[in-house]
Amino acid sequence: MEIKIEKLSKKFGDNHVLKDINLVIEKNKSTIILGKSGCGKSVLLKLIYQLIENDEGSILYDKKSFVNIDKFGMLFQYGALFDSLTIAENIAFIDFIDSRKNYRNKVINSLKEVGLSTDIYNKYPSEISGGMKKRVALARAIYKNPKVIFLDEPTTGLDPINSDMINELIIRIIRKKKMTAVTITHDIQSALKTGDNYHFLNEGIVEDSGTCKNLLKSKNKRLNDFLLGVKKLQKNK
Repeated sequence: MEIKIEKLSKKFGDNHVLKDINLVIEKNKSTIILGKSGCGKSVLLKLIYQLIENDEGSILYDKKSFVNIDKFGMLFQYGALFDSLTIAENIAFIDFIDSRKNYRNKVINSLKEVGLSTDIYNKYPSEISGGMKKRVALARAIYKNPKVIFLDEPTTGLDPINSDMINELIIRIIRKKKMTAVTITHDIQSALKTGDNYHFLNEGIVEDSGTCKNLLKSKNKRLNDFLLGVKKLQKNK
């Protein structure tokens, strides 16, 4: 699915969060949204997902203004698993709440896609590791075979080994299933590894755009300052 955004604006009270945003999220490509905290990344994602309404401008999904959000999947920053539900119930949540549906085979397939065994099918989130929780959250995001998957800081809270594992899974899944991916991240290595294109937001506008392979070659000063700041922050952790 191609997503085309034109002259998109959003404000909350006197806070003009997004100002005249123009960008294209290419079909079956991985697009990275970069920027400092408070620059409007999360608001942009919510607007695309139709969780909130824009004030001005338009968002077109394959050239149409209407989209069935069942075609979307979401990996939340901290997983957002329900502690009181089993792993299977978390993954199949949309079908779990409809007691008429049998979701076992779909859950098992989703677990396999993210490299997890059926041994955890009936376990609870508290019984598995942080890295496994992130993979379960990814399994839930792809459970419906969405056309578009949104990933909010997919490597947050993970050590380098698990971060690399999640990045590899993301690449494999979006290529295999031919999904359009939109990722918000501060993890530059993750962006370079998983992204095709990037858009850098700064103070509510698109400051710079390009291909991820050329991200570190950008001549945009504000983007380079952002990248340097992230690098220093990660070095001091």
